Order: sequence, then structure tokens, then C-alpha cells
Amino acid sequence: MIFTPQNLIENISKLGAWSAYGLAIEALQYYFPNEYDFHGDCKGGTQIEAELLTELNLNSWQDVIIKYQNEVGYKCKEFNPQVVNEN
Repeated sequence: MIFTPQNLIENISKLGAWSAYGLAIEALQYYFPNEYDFHGDCKGGTQIEAELLTELNLNSWQDVIIKYQNEVGYKCKEFNPQVVNEN
């Protein structure tokens, strides 16, 4: 399966763990830009990223992906097909 921004939500359950994490981080950077450095790394690490989900009343990486896709929509920069579709 090839994931695209257009078919992402309907196929979210098929998205691999690392791809989900990568897309979730792009979304979290949108909602919490001050928590990330210039390179896109969370200043507090993965533990803080998990806490940021809680601040949004979400439970998983997939939840924040869906929220972001519905509210903003992934663009080419955030949705790198080579990374998201990596085997």
C-alpha cells in the first residue's frame, strides 16, 4: 500500500509504527512549536511528546495524525512518501 495525504485517515491502522511516529511529530510541532528545536527535535524527548498528546486530550500517535490531517492537512514537507512508505 502506498500512503498519501488523501488516503491516510482511511488506512491509518495499516501505518507502521515509525511512520506514525514521524507524522505525529510533524503534527505536534504545529501545535507546540516551542517544544521543538530548529532541527525538529523535541527539547524534552519522547516523554514530553507523550505528555503533549495528553494536553491535546489524545491517546496515540494516530490520534494526533487524524487531528492534524482534519484541521490542517499534511503538505509535501510533512508527508515524505519515501519515509512514510518505507518497508
